[in-house]
Amino acid sequence: MNSKLLLNALEHIDECYILHAQKHLGYLEDAAKPRHRSMKRIFTVALAAALALICTLAAAMAVSPEFREAVISLFQIGEVERVPDVSESEYKVKQVTIGGEVSAQYVKVNGFWDAYSGLGLLQRRDPADGQEHFYDVAGGELVEVGADASEISTSVSWYGRTIPVHLRFFVYQDALYLNNSYGGSCEEDSMTFRVGPERLGSRTDVVLLRGECCGSEADTNWAWVCDLKTGEVWDVLAGCGLEKFPYMERVLLAEDLKHALIRGWDGASDSGIAPYLADLEEKTCTPLSELMRLDIPTAFGSYEVTLYDSDTVLLAMAPLWRPEPTSVWAYHIPSGTVTPTAENEEELTSITPEADVYGWALAQKVDENGNVTIVDLRTGRQVKLEGITAADRCYLKINNARTRLLWVDWGAYGLNRLGVIDLESGEFTAFERENMELRYNEAVFWLDDDRVVTMMDLHTGEPFESYPTNEYYLCIYEF
Repeated sequence: MNSKLLLNALEHIDECYILHAQKHLGYLEDAAKPRHRSMKRIFTVALAAALALICTLAAAMAVSPEFREAVISLFQIGEVERVPDVSESEYKVKQVTIGGEVSAQYVKVNGFWDAYSGLGLLQRRDPADGQEHFYDVAGGELVEVGADASEISTSVSWYGRTIPVHLRFFVYQDALYLNNSYGGSCEEDSMTFRVGPERLGSRTDVVLLRGECCGSEADTNWAWVCDLKTGEVWDVLAGCGLEKFPYMERVLLAEDLKHALIRGWDGASDSGIAPYLADLEEKTCTPLSELMRLDIPTAFGSYEVTLYDSDTVLLAMAPLWRPEPTSVWAYHIPSGTVTPTAENEEELTSITPEADVYGWALAQKVDENGNVTIVDLRTGRQVKLEGITAADRCYLKINNARTRLLWVDWGAYGLNRLGVIDLESGEFTAFERENMELRYNEAVFWLDDDRVVTMMDLHTGEPFESYPTNEYYLCIYEF
C-alpha cells in the first residue's frame, strides 16, 4: 500500500480511531496542541513509524469500505470440485453445490456454444442453416428463448451510397440480444463501405450501426443509431464538423448519446491521429488535449482513450518503448475535472470485459515478487490480491457490471482452480477441481454478472472425421 492510497483511505476513518491510536503512540498531548496540518496526515506519519498497531488498523478497516478493500485475501473452499462424468444424453442438466458456497450445473451439448456478450444466455449456431439460437439454464433445464424475435429492415445513406441493414432482436431479462442481425456492404469506384449493428451499452431501445469506409475517396469510420420501435436511423454525428477529418478511427458513442469520442487526423502532414470529444447536443468537436489541458503525443502507440460510462473519458499514455500504459487520467465531462489515477507505474495491463463495453475499467500490475494489485482506472483506487501471485498463471476477466473479476489458475491439464473476486464485498472465493481426464481444451468466460461458464471440447485431438458433431461439456458456476 503506498502513502497516497493510505492517505485516501484515512479520509474515511472516524476521528475516534485516530485518537485511540495516538494514545497508544503517546501522541495524545501533542495532538491537543494547535496545528496547521490535519490530524489525519499526522497520523499517517505516525502509522508508518509504528507498523505494530495492527489493532488500530483492524478498527479502521471496520468503518472504512475504501480501506477494507485495499487488500482482498483468497478464501479457498475446502471441498474440491469433482467434475461429474458426462451423461450419455444431451441437454440434461446435473446440479451440485461445492462446499456450500458455489452452485454448479453441468450439461452436455453438441455444436459450438458461446456466452452472448456476458448477458446471461448461451448461444449456439446451427451448422445446418447457420442460424443462431439462444438458451437459458433455468429450473435445471436448458430452455430456448428468443424464437419470437422482432425484425427490422432499414438502410444507411453514406457518401451517396445506400447500405442495407437487417435487424432481428429480442429483449430478455432487461438485456438486448441481436439474433441473426447483419449489416450490409457496398463496393464501387474503388470504395468499400461496410455497416454492422452493435448493442449500445445496456440500452434496449436503440442499436448502434457502425460504419467503416476505405478506398480512394476516404478512409474513415462513422456511427448511426437506429430506433428499434420505428426503424428510423439518426445520423447523430451530423453537424459536429467531423467531415473535416479525412481519416477517423472507430467512433465511441456515449450510452446517453450526449457525447462521442473519436480519434482523427485533421489532414495536416505533421500531425498524428489525435483524440477529440464531440458534444452531440451542442454540435461541437474539441481536442481532448484542450479540454484536459494535457500535451497528448500523437505518435503511434503513445496513447489510448476510451469512454467510461457516459460521463468520463479515460486517457492512458505510454512511453514509446513500453507496450502498456504507465499513466492514466480521468476526465469528468460534466465538471471538466481532470484526475491522474495512475502515475508512472511500471506497467499496467488492461482487464477488459467480455462484451464490447466501453471503458477498460480496471488494470492489473505485478511487482517484482509477483504480487498482483488491481487498479481502478477511473478513481485510482488500488486493491492488492493476497493468496495468489502472477506465477499462478493468473488470468483475470471482469464482468460487464465491473463488479467482479473471474480468476483462473491454469495447469498443465486445464483449469486447476477457479475463483471470483467480488470488488464490492471484498470477497475472493475459489475452489480446486478434479477429474482431470475431462479437461479437454477448456475455455472459460462470464455467462452474466454472477455466473461463470467453462466449456470442454470432448473430442480434442481426435480427427474430425471420427465423430459426426462437435460435443462439449458446459460447467456453469454461480458464486
